Amino acid sequence: MPAPRTATKPLLRRPGTVADVADHYGVSTRTVWRWIRAGHLTAYRVGARAVRVDLDDLDKLARRIPAAKSA
Repeated sequence: MPAPRTATKPLLRRPGTVADVADHYGVSTRTVWRWIRAGHLTAYRVGARAVRVDLDDLDKLARRIPAAKSA
């Protein structure tokens, strides 16, 4: 028998689907799956087929582009 979960906070704070992530960034779901496989985004299997992503983790994907220097 597995040990009961003792964490005080939920694993997913803001669960969303792969399609939600794709829609948020304006990319395809295939791109989101590539991010998951590459380890850039963590996904969680919920049940036999459902996969969820913590939408709070999306900020990890974004990187600021430095402004170009003026001449």
